[in-house]
Amino acid sequence: MYDLVVIGGGSAGYSAAMTSLDYKKKICIIEKGQFGGLCILKGCMPSKTLIHSARVSEVIKNADKYGVNISGKVTFDVPKLINRKNRIIKGFADYRLKNIKKNKKNIDLIYGEAKFISKNEVKVNNKIIKGKNFLISTGSKTTPSPFKDLNEIGYITSNEALELKKLPKSMAFLGGGPVALEMAYYFSNLGVKCYVIQRGDHLLGANDEDLAIVVENSFRKNGIDVYTCTDLKKFYKKNGKKVIIFDHNKKKKKLEVDEIFLGFGRSPNVDTLDLQTTNMKLDEKGTPKLNPYLQTSVKNIYVAGDSNALLEVVNVAVEHGRVAAKNMFRKKEKIDYHKFPMAVFCHPEVAWIGLTEKEAEEKKLKVKIGKLLYEDLGKAVCYGEEEGFIKFIVDKKTDRILGVAIVGHMASDIIHEAVPLLYYKATLKDLNNMQHIHPTFGEIYSYIVEEML
Repeated sequence: MYDLVVIGGGSAGYSAAMTSLDYKKKICIIEKGQFGGLCILKGCMPSKTLIHSARVSEVIKNADKYGVNISGKVTFDVPKLINRKNRIIKGFADYRLKNIKKNKKNIDLIYGEAKFISKNEVKVNNKIIKGKNFLISTGSKTTPSPFKDLNEIGYITSNEALELKKLPKSMAFLGGGPVALEMAYYFSNLGVKCYVIQRGDHLLGANDEDLAIVVENSFRKNGIDVYTCTDLKKFYKKNGKKVIIFDHNKKKKKLEVDEIFLGFGRSPNVDTLDLQTTNMKLDEKGTPKLNPYLQTSVKNIYVAGDSNALLEVVNVAVEHGRVAAKNMFRKKEKIDYHKFPMAVFCHPEVAWIGLTEKEAEEKKLKVKIGKLLYEDLGKAVCYGEEEGFIKFIVDKKTDRILGVAIVGHMASDIIHEAVPLLYYKATLKDLNNMQHIHPTFGEIYSYIVEEML
């Protein structure tokens, strides 16, 4: 009997296995597909590889702004781009697999689909695997279309988009979340005419509206049509095109495109595990109910990563795996989700950590909001990257920094200065005592604190 059976070898499962090794435990990892997980195979790494190619294209197209003359039309070798991406992600996946094999005395890796037959047993390839503890880390799958007529004419998700070697002339992106925006940015900068259709009144609906407005304006300026406040009505095919009928600000609109990208998010991939055999308590969507320690109602079964739908990003999944293993074998630990930095990798980038302005308003907290525009930052002006701003959410009484949000060039990198600020409960005065290099994008922190004190 194993001390831990991990179902799913992605970031959460891998993290739990590596943590359990520190506790001298015997582990079995069960993986039904290619080893590596969503982030490496179909998420973070392949998408960012492609997005960087798109960014290179955008920079070249705007080279004349910097006094650099590019003769001729920018063209794309898309198969070469995809092949480069595949080589890179293979390297990442191989490295992770190598680490598992390096610890083969303590970790057994089994390929196949696991199904629970009791709270201490799963069946894989007609073989019964027994465990004292189980971690469900099966990741997520793209949320399917709720529209019957869209299903009939067909669409693609991020899975297919990352493999396209022949690009359509036009694409509509249904949804205004991070994945849809990143893919719209990528395809647009490779010459595809892109349309983003968002139901809510702004993109990135869970975030503050002022961040989304910068992205919306930038997208429109660069040829991406953005429709917010929409209601999808009908889909059909005509003359080889896919037709979308929708209301936009209560007025009927019609779009004809070559391809439709569905970006309605992701759902926990747990429906094939036969969880009912464990008598586990599930919610209305069939997802396990968890306590604050990532533990299900069946005390020896935990859920980590995208499969618990708590916060579907890889840095959270890694922490889930570590904490779940610690909670099985050591002292119980809870996770503070406000400590995780998050980002969207279109251009301009969007990044945030901690409390948002929207949350502060909903909770009726007494805060003050500070904002400094990129156009007031010397390095941004030198680089011609004046789009965007940094925003602080600060406790009105104590001046403690509760949240930071950035939209603009390098936002995903410079958000990291905010991580220790929140972790150590720093105040504006603390930040004011810290030195920054001039000129840098990170220097924006010193400018905003001067404005707020």
